[in-house]
Amino acid sequence: MNAREQLLAAGRAALAELNYAHDAAVEAVVSEVQQQTGEQLLVRRPGVLDAGWADLSRMSWQCSNFEAAVRLLRPLLEHDGRTLGAVLKTADPLLVRDVQRHLVEAGVLPREVAS
Repeated sequence: MNAREQLLAAGRAALAELNYAHDAAVEAVVSEVQQQTGEQLLVRRPGVLDAGWADLSRMSWQCSNFEAAVRLLRPLLEHDGRTLGAVLKTADPLLVRDVQRHLVEAGVLPREVAS
């Protein structure tokens, strides 16, 4: 294994440890608060393998909307170093409205931000 591969392996291992520590810390806080108050701070969403048809259908809708936003943005962003936020500040208002609507439907942009 060369130095690059060793660094990549070490980086992946460090990130895995950080993710585990983060998950354990979150679980500890949630558990402590629930034991003390009876309230549940965080409800974990089920994984994709737990999804039923309604979940998959919703995800499909979200993906379709995200793809629609990307198609609209491609001419503006593909060869431009700007961020999505920077482009939306200067783009045609009708395009901005359509992109924001699709991003809200995709579940990646809160409605409050799009308003």
